[in-house]
Amino acid sequence: MSHVTDPQELDLDAYTLCSFVPSLGEKRAVPLVLIGYREGEQPKLVWLVPKEGMDAGELTADPYYKNLLRDPHAYFTRKLNKYVAEYGCVRRGIEAFIACHQQHLAFTPLRDLHRADARPMEVELPREMVAI
Repeated sequence: MSHVTDPQELDLDAYTLCSFVPSLGEKRAVPLVLIGYREGEQPKLVWLVPKEGMDAGELTADPYYKNLLRDPHAYFTRKLNKYVAEYGCVRRGIEAFIACHQQHLAFTPLRDLHRADARPMEVELPREMVAI
Protein backbone atom coordinates (compact mmCIF):
# COMPACT_ATOMS: atom_id res chain seq x y z
CA MET A 1 0.00 0.00 0.00
CA SER A 2 1.36 3.41 -0.95
CA HIS A 3 1.57 6.10 1.71
CA VAL A 4 1.74 9.80 0.99
CA THR A 5 4.13 11.59 3.28
CA ASP A 6 3.48 15.05 4.58
CA PRO A 7 6.95 16.51 5.07
CA GLN A 8 7.40 19.12 7.73
CA GLU A 9 8.91 22.29 6.33
CA LEU A 10 11.21 24.57 8.23
CA ASP A 11 11.43 28.05 6.75
CA LEU A 12 14.51 29.92 8.00
CA ASP A 13 15.86 33.41 7.43
CA ALA A 14 19.43 32.27 8.09
CA TYR A 15 21.29 29.15 9.19
CA THR A 16 24.68 27.67 10.04
CA LEU A 17 25.82 24.06 10.16
CA CYS A 18 27.77 23.08 13.28
CA SER A 19 30.13 20.11 13.12
CA PHE A 20 32.47 18.52 15.66
CA VAL A 21 36.16 18.37 14.70
CA PRO A 22 37.71 15.47 16.67
CA SER A 23 41.31 16.74 16.41
CA LEU A 24 42.32 20.32 15.66
CA GLY A 25 43.65 20.55 12.12
CA GLU A 26 41.82 17.40 11.03
CA LYS A 27 40.02 17.56 7.69
CA ARG A 28 37.03 15.46 8.72
CA ALA A 29 34.20 16.59 10.94
CA VAL A 30 30.98 15.09 12.31
CA PRO A 31 27.93 17.24 11.46
CA LEU A 32 25.94 17.78 14.67
CA VAL A 33 23.20 20.33 14.22
CA LEU A 34 21.82 22.92 11.84
CA ILE A 35 21.08 26.14 13.75
CA GLY A 36 18.72 28.60 12.15
CA TYR A 37 16.17 31.26 12.93
CA ARG A 38 13.31 33.34 11.59
CA GLU A 39 13.13 37.02 12.45
CA GLY A 40 11.25 37.50 15.71
CA GLU A 41 11.38 33.80 16.65
CA GLN A 42 13.58 31.61 18.81
CA PRO A 43 16.49 29.67 17.24
CA LYS A 44 15.59 26.39 15.55
CA LEU A 45 17.79 23.30 15.96
CA VAL A 46 17.75 20.47 13.41
CA TRP A 47 19.65 17.52 14.89
CA LEU A 48 21.93 15.49 12.62
CA VAL A 49 22.94 13.16 15.46
CA PRO A 50 20.68 11.61 18.09
CA LYS A 51 19.31 14.45 20.22
CA GLU A 52 19.90 12.20 23.24
CA GLY A 53 23.64 12.23 22.56
CA MET A 54 26.24 9.83 21.30
CA ASP A 55 29.23 7.86 22.52
CA ALA A 56 32.23 10.11 21.99
CA GLY A 57 34.83 7.52 23.03
CA GLU A 58 36.19 7.03 19.51
CA LEU A 59 36.02 10.72 18.62
CA THR A 60 37.78 12.49 21.48
CA ALA A 61 39.51 11.99 24.80
CA ASP A 62 38.74 15.58 25.87
CA PRO A 63 36.28 15.42 28.83
CA TYR A 64 34.64 18.76 27.89
CA TYR A 65 33.73 17.56 24.41
CA LYS A 66 32.83 14.06 25.61
CA ASN A 67 30.27 15.71 27.89
CA LEU A 68 29.02 17.93 25.06
CA LEU A 69 28.54 14.94 22.74
CA ARG A 70 26.79 12.92 25.48
CA ASP A 71 24.12 15.64 25.81
CA PRO A 72 24.28 18.01 22.82
CA HIS A 73 20.71 19.24 23.35
CA ALA A 74 21.48 20.63 26.80
CA TYR A 75 24.80 22.13 25.66
CA PHE A 76 23.45 23.93 22.59
CA THR A 77 20.29 25.09 24.38
CA ARG A 78 22.32 26.52 27.28
CA LYS A 79 24.88 28.24 25.03
CA LEU A 80 22.33 29.69 22.61
CA ASN A 81 20.18 30.99 25.48
CA LYS A 82 23.26 32.60 27.03
CA TYR A 83 24.32 34.43 23.87
CA VAL A 84 20.81 35.44 22.76
CA ALA A 85 20.14 36.90 26.24
CA GLU A 86 23.54 38.63 26.33
CA TYR A 87 23.13 40.25 22.90
CA GLY A 88 19.36 40.76 23.02
CA CYS A 89 18.93 39.45 19.48
CA VAL A 90 18.74 35.93 18.05
CA ARG A 91 20.95 36.68 15.03
CA ARG A 92 23.67 38.42 17.07
CA GLY A 93 23.47 35.66 19.68
CA ILE A 94 24.06 32.99 17.02
CA GLU A 95 26.91 35.05 15.52
CA ALA A 96 28.53 35.37 18.98
CA PHE A 97 28.14 31.63 19.58
CA ILE A 98 29.88 30.95 16.25
CA ALA A 99 32.68 33.45 16.99
CA CYS A 100 33.39 32.08 20.46
CA HIS A 101 33.34 28.35 19.69
CA GLN A 102 35.41 27.86 16.52
CA GLN A 103 37.83 25.16 17.68
CA HIS A 104 36.50 21.64 18.03
CA LEU A 105 33.16 23.01 16.88
CA ALA A 106 33.29 24.19 13.28
CA PHE A 107 30.53 26.39 11.89
CA THR A 108 29.74 27.32 8.32
CA PRO A 109 29.28 31.06 7.83
CA LEU A 110 25.80 32.19 8.87
CA ARG A 111 23.85 32.08 5.59
CA ASP A 112 21.20 34.77 5.16
CA LEU A 113 18.69 33.27 2.72
CA HIS A 114 16.93 36.54 1.92
CA ARG A 115 19.93 38.58 0.75
CA ALA A 116 20.09 39.19 -2.98
CA ASP A 117 23.60 37.70 -3.18
CA ALA A 118 22.80 34.71 -0.94
CA ARG A 119 24.21 31.42 -2.17
CA PRO A 120 23.35 27.97 -0.89
CA MET A 121 25.86 26.00 1.15
CA GLU A 122 28.33 24.01 -0.92
CA VAL A 123 29.60 20.57 0.02
CA GLU A 124 33.02 19.31 -1.00
CA LEU A 125 32.74 15.76 -2.30
CA PRO A 126 35.32 13.11 -1.45
CA ARG A 127 37.87 12.65 -4.21
CA GLU A 128 36.66 9.10 -4.96
CA MET A 129 33.16 10.41 -5.76
CA VAL A 130 34.36 12.91 -8.35
CA ALA A 131 34.53 11.58 -11.92
CA ILE A 132 37.83 12.36 -13.58
